[in-house]
Amino acid sequence: MRDPGLQQSVACDVRCLCGSAAADVACSGVRDLEYDAPGTYRWVKCHGCGLVRLDPSPTRDVLSRAYPDHYHAYAKPRSAITRALVRLSKRRAAERLASYLPPGGTILDVGCSTGELLAAVGRLGRYRLWGVEYKPEAANEAEARRIRVWRGEFEHADVPPESADVVVLQHVLEHVMDPAETLGKIRRILRPSGWLFGEVPNIDSWDARIFGRYWGGGHAPRHLWHFTSHTLGDALERSGFEAVTIKPVLHTGHWALSVQNALRRHKRDCRGLTSGRAWYYAPLLVALVPINALEALLSKTGVIRFQARRPS
Repeated sequence: MRDPGLQQSVACDVRCLCGSAAADVACSGVRDLEYDAPGTYRWVKCHGCGLVRLDPSPTRDVLSRAYPDHYHAYAKPRSAITRALVRLSKRRAAERLASYLPPGGTILDVGCSTGELLAAVGRLGRYRLWGVEYKPEAANEAEARRIRVWRGEFEHADVPPESADVVVLQHVLEHVMDPAETLGKIRRILRPSGWLFGEVPNIDSWDARIFGRYWGGGHAPRHLWHFTSHTLGDALERSGFEAVTIKPVLHTGHWALSVQNALRRHKRDCRGLTSGRAWYYAPLLVALVPINALEALLSKTGVIRFQARRPS
């Protein structure tokens, strides 16, 4: 996903997970077209391992402003289409996760938001439901669902070691400052032979290649790291996980958001959007299913799903 004519090598302010600071510019002129967070960025590809990351790395102050109260992860879906898709997705994910939990087992959702996924798991059996959530309002809703919540950033959460049978990292790893630190902490929290499940955007997807800086999975400046199946597998194995499985997932959201970003590329503010989404976003979710299904057949979808086990 290289801009035409861009071949320069650069030294970045933040080192890659492999330790290298040298990288090639893969895409420039990246900015926030959903919530108008400040800054213009680029994506750089590591010389050492090929992992793509955001450069320059945003400060914590910028990141705190990049997650407004109307951020889509905290908003209630307004359209019937979106609500139905969310319910179906949560139910299917809960069934898959529950199949890995022993009776009375513990599941931890890092970035649990309002606790919808954990509540869906709880409806399938008597499990201990734990979550970590940064946003106070979302944490309140999760606690109202009888979920034990650690408030704040995951790096500061004092979750007991070897206490969870399953940890969920659903669209979180791309947001954190240090993915290696996050994965290492999860490994310590998991019981021996416990499982980690999650999803991340796939920068090796068709939609990323076609839309470039307007790619919906780019989500600058919130997404700091951009994985492929190869670089994600490397990160998991370096963190001590085994039995790593990575596969493509049907996900039309990035296609719909990519189209929205491209159509709004000349806009200078985010007026007219609701929780970062235009009125035509929901219809696009349905209209773009066929092309996303073709992507899935060729393992080039905008999202990849992973699972990995802590050794016994």
